[in-house]
Amino acid sequence: IVSNGGFERRLSAAGVRLVFPDAPARPYTLIGGHPQTVWFDRVRMAYDAPEDAKGLQQSLGQIDSEIDKLVDAGIPLNRIAVAGMSMGACVALHLAYGDGAHAGKLACAASMSTFLAKDSTLDEVAKGRFQGPDAVPPPPLFMAHGLLDQMIQPRWAEDTRKRLRDAGVPAPEELELFPVGHELCEAEVDSLTKFLLGHLSGARAE
Repeated sequence: IVSNGGFERRLSAAGVRLVFPDAPARPYTLIGGHPQTVWFDRVRMAYDAPEDAKGLQQSLGQIDSEIDKLVDAGIPLNRIAVAGMSMGACVALHLAYGDGAHAGKLACAASMSTFLAKDSTLDEVAKGRFQGPDAVPPPPLFMAHGLLDQMIQPRWAEDTRKRLRDAGVPAPEELELFPVGHELCEAEVDSLTKFLLGHLSGARAE
């Protein structure tokens, strides 16, 4: 909607296939435990709220299965990217750099308007994979956030960016900020599109 279909058209023209998995319905604490289509639960909307490890693992399994289908169809892992916004972006980070079955092997990842919980397991997992004598090269990462976001504070995203870099993930040197709230804008989608085209047009080395 933001790009009037331009995002899909530009990627499709470059031979990129788009897959949009749906989050499952699960009890969501922030609305009193009623069912909501979310990738994991939150007990509080706060940087220091505990990470829902069980919910994340379930979502990682769901998306890893979608990636497996693409591989079975003949698409190599180094031609596959994961991207998301808000909760979906958090899942994308875990897929590409944390406990995802194909972490460290994908072409790239993109994360918009999200943060990692302060107690996230991703930090230590990523350090073990991307640092030290047996380190593997991490996939490139796109990060952006709405400067006016009142749901997920920009400083939570900035703290996440710093932690990712400390863990060996190639997060950008500066968080790309746009003058919007918890939403996307045309300029952000354009920047994302260029990033994806740049990294999917030439596969990463195995």
